[in-house]
Amino acid sequence: MNCKKAEKWVLRSLDGRLDGRSEGLLREHLEACPSCRKAETEYGSMLALLRDGGEAAPLPRFWERLEPRLREEMEIAPLVFWERWCLRAIPVFLVFVGIAAGALFFTPQAAELSQSEALLLENADPFSETGQIFSADKADTRNMMLIFASLEEKTPGRRPTP
Repeated sequence: MNCKKAEKWVLRSLDGRLDGRSEGLLREHLEACPSCRKAETEYGSMLALLRDGGEAAPLPRFWERLEPRLREEMEIAPLVFWERWCLRAIPVFLVFVGIAAGALFFTPQAAELSQSEALLLENADPFSETGQIFSADKADTRNMMLIFASLEEKTPGRRPTP
């Protein structure tokens, strides 16, 4: 018999749940094994203390050693809560960022329309301004209007003065 099995049988024999044949085998092992005999005496004394109902007094300075550890655990407890919360929030945050990035990536972006596209969308005649320029009486006026029209496309924010 091995010691592990003997230890289980010792606990059963102390409770009175071991049959006669197994009890004999256990006694043979206990005669040969000093560590199992020691375990039997320890278990027997623990069981006797529990049956008597006597309170076991703590070791000296037990509370003096325990209280600082308890205070230390109370200080660490909020940190453990936030650590657990953050560990659960990080994957949720990453999923949210992934969805937002995908939405931004796959949504069509509105491009600025060129001047000719804008005129076509407004259903306007793109040659109306050029018709006015070429219908001018004087060639100098016509040239000045062409120059100013070309400058307007380059700097739409301000109008050049002559």
